[in-house]
Amino acid sequence: MSETKSENTKNEKKKDRDGLSIIVGGIFILVLAFATYNYFNKGGEKKEKPKEEAGFIESIFEDKKGDINGEGAKEEAEKQLLETKTAEQNQSTAKSTWVATDYKKGDIEGESYTVVKGDTLWEIAEARYGSGFEWVKILEANKDSIGFLPNGSQALIVPGQVLRLP
Repeated sequence: MSETKSENTKNEKKKDRDGLSIIVGGIFILVLAFATYNYFNKGGEKKEKPKEEAGFIESIFEDKKGDINGEGAKEEAEKQLLETKTAEQNQSTAKSTWVATDYKKGDIEGESYTVVKGDTLWEIAEARYGSGFEWVKILEANKDSIGFLPNGSQALIVPGQVLRLP
């Protein structure tokens, strides 16, 4: 009989410990959830950032260009250089719309070509090789002087630029 009594006491203590463990675990989860909520909501306070700091931080996340090896910075510098050159060239001319040049095969001959307003790599390739699909040859031969959009999908040329034609 004493064995059964001590066994019952052990079972009751075990049940008490299990219940206490559940309560402590629940409190821990609540504290963790509260801390997480406060961390992400900063305690409900909105702190005013100085305008200079806010602008700098926004500018970091605003331009999502390039990748980890710094290509984005290079592309941005090229883009700004091209924009500056284009702006300087357009200062003296009135605002106009872009009109494509309509070349035929053989219109462009020689080892180099100076870009004029309305030119595209496609049209220059048509004039030189007879097929616009050959524009990648020109791009490869001039990749150090041809700019790209931030996503890398479009080659940019500007009037006055001299291209090597392979």
